[in-house]
Amino acid sequence: MQSRRRCLCVYAALLAVMVMLQGANAIEEVPFASLDPSQRNQVVLMYKSGDEANEQALDAVLHAEINVQDAVELGGMPGAEKLVFKKCDAYEGKNLLEMERVGLTEFPMIFTAIDGQGMERYVRETAATPEKFTDYIITKLEPTTDEDVFTYSEDLITDEYPVFVKFVEKWCSRCLTMKRAFENAATRMAGKVIFMEVVCSSSDAAQEFCTKHNVDGYPTIKLMGGNLKKSLFFVRDRSVQTMLDYLKEHVPDALVDRIAEDPENPDSAPNGTAEILANPPKSEL
Repeated sequence: MQSRRRCLCVYAALLAVMVMLQGANAIEEVPFASLDPSQRNQVVLMYKSGDEANEQALDAVLHAEINVQDAVELGGMPGAEKLVFKKCDAYEGKNLLEMERVGLTEFPMIFTAIDGQGMERYVRETAATPEKFTDYIITKLEPTTDEDVFTYSEDLITDEYPVFVKFVEKWCSRCLTMKRAFENAATRMAGKVIFMEVVCSSSDAAQEFCTKHNVDGYPTIKLMGGNLKKSLFFVRDRSVQTMLDYLKEHVPDALVDRIAEDPENPDSAPNGTAEILANPPKSEL
């Protein structure tokens, strides 16, 4: 019996290795010169094979690729089938020389370019881990809606709710690039933080509001309202996860007691944007 169990364990381990190897082979190995930063829907890993941290990054990308493929097969994530995973080994051919020529000297590096979200480098961790990187990719692929993003209204800025404000202009390409990420974060934080978009040139009042908050470039993002003593500039990268991490750091100080869920009355917490719309906070300005 023990011998049979031992054989089953060995078989399971070999099967897991085979799956990983198949996945690794499924990630296309490409020369650096062939990479196109303007191409949408791609995940690119630049790494040095044989190094522990770099191999860990490769494992993280592999793990994410497998999970994305599973999501595609289940049909629960429209658009995920367009995402292509690529890896570029610095030790292959002239890759390292060409990378150094353009200033790429730190490895591993992972870049993502999801349709409508632009190209960005993965900087959530010093060394990518499978769980966090997979969550990062899945978050970027999730469908978004603008229903949880309010248009400009200073009536929303009170001591009751913190407000995450994005100052934009319609002609701003970087504003369009982060549109989906902002919407995704808004949906995830609904009921805790109000997300608002201000098109500065849309009205005299909007322009005055932008000037008041020292907006001199786009997009500019600030956290205000709640019981924050002063508004805070958001100056990190504009990925969904970074915005969520930032809000989780600052929102506890911005929320008043009535927003927190009452343990004796679980239904007391806001249910999201719909409830805010039904019971909008009164302006104290």
